Amino acid sequence: MKSLYLGLGIITLILMTGCVFNDEKVEVISAEPSDYKIYLYNHLEDKEQSKHYLSALLDWKLKHENSDNDTLSFKESKIGIKDIKFEKDQLPALVISKNGKAVEIIYGKHSDEEEIRATLERTVVSHSK
Repeated sequence: MKSLYLGLGIITLILMTGCVFNDEKVEVISAEPSDYKIYLYNHLEDKEQSKHYLSALLDWKLKHENSDNDTLSFKESKIGIKDIKFEKDQLPALVISKNGKAVEIIYGKHSDEEEIRATLERTVVSHSK
């Protein structure tokens, strides 16, 4: 009888620890133009969903690279989904922050590339001049 409880205890412990440590990772692409920070949170397994975001960021970077003295660089990293303020079904998500506060957020796979580019122009470019 003791071995039955011990076996059930071990199985329960394994199941519980599996749930606790199952922290799905998301890709983060970040940049820091002027006084702003830009973060693009994306699914690791499905980059197709973020193609509009990536294309808009690249176009925006190329457009402003020659007009600024600073070269804008993007950094790629990975973090746990529990460390961001979005649910998995809200990704991809673009967050533009200034002084530690979000000033613009666009999320969802149906966001339009032109809308994303216009948001970058309106938020980062117009306020940094």
